[in-house]
Amino acid sequence: MKKVLITGANGQLGGELVEVFKDWTVVSTDQENLDITDPKQTKEVLKKEKPDWVIHCAAWTDVEGCAENPEKAMFINAEGTKNLALACKEIGAKMVYISTNEVFDGKKKTPYSESDKTNPINPYAVSKLAGEKFVNDILEGSGVIVRTSWVYGPKGKSNFPLKIIAAADKFGELKVVDDEFATPTYAPDLAKAIFDLVQKNPSGVYHLVNEGSCSRFEWATLVLKKTERNSVKLINIKLKDFQRKSKPPKRAILTNIRARSLGVELPKWEDGLERFLK
Repeated sequence: MKKVLITGANGQLGGELVEVFKDWTVVSTDQENLDITDPKQTKEVLKKEKPDWVIHCAAWTDVEGCAENPEKAMFINAEGTKNLALACKEIGAKMVYISTNEVFDGKKKTPYSESDKTNPINPYAVSKLAGEKFVNDILEGSGVIVRTSWVYGPKGKSNFPLKIIAAADKFGELKVVDDEFATPTYAPDLAKAIFDLVQKNPSGVYHLVNEGSCSRFEWATLVLKKTERNSVKLINIKLKDFQRKSKPPKRAILTNIRARSLGVELPKWEDGLERFLK
């Protein structure tokens, strides 16, 4: 039986991966039993467990926190990934690294393919791209980089739809940006796509997002409509009006070209939202 080690197994994607890999031997890790920023411990855990695959979901994803403390972002997201990649190389394990659409600057009018040039514009994205580079360099192109966007799911505690519902109930009026575009990606769909991709023994960069795209405003509108919060007033604002330390790319829509060529596809984002709200 094959064995997979999942970092960040308590997160909203990691938790779904634990379920989709249920026919494998699954080693679930979090900060308590695997501190990826500790190279010695990382090597010891991987040598002991000897997984065939490592799926690396653990990350510091607080984009505002990363903007305030870029050194910490690099330490966790880049150095942590480097430690894991080195340990994978030593035991001959294949590695999947979960990255982000934010490695792009958002200036392209059409969706980004896997071969498009990266250009991160915030510290979180810089740290995640540095992680990509470590995976690529250390594993000499045999590593797998999965970029995704706007992940949410039933195991999330404070994802976008939940925040919208909570704020709607509390304030009865919401301001949401209408000029930031990407694809909401439902964690169970993403986990299944990663599982399907792993069966193909892949390498290189893959974009895995639900089909289609929308603005934050359009996403919020659909959340309120589907949960029958029709009396809540939604006001559209611009990114420049929304005060925050981290600057997101305006239009970082991904297209799944390489995965689709292998037969790995995800449903429409609206379909994912429908299942989430049920």
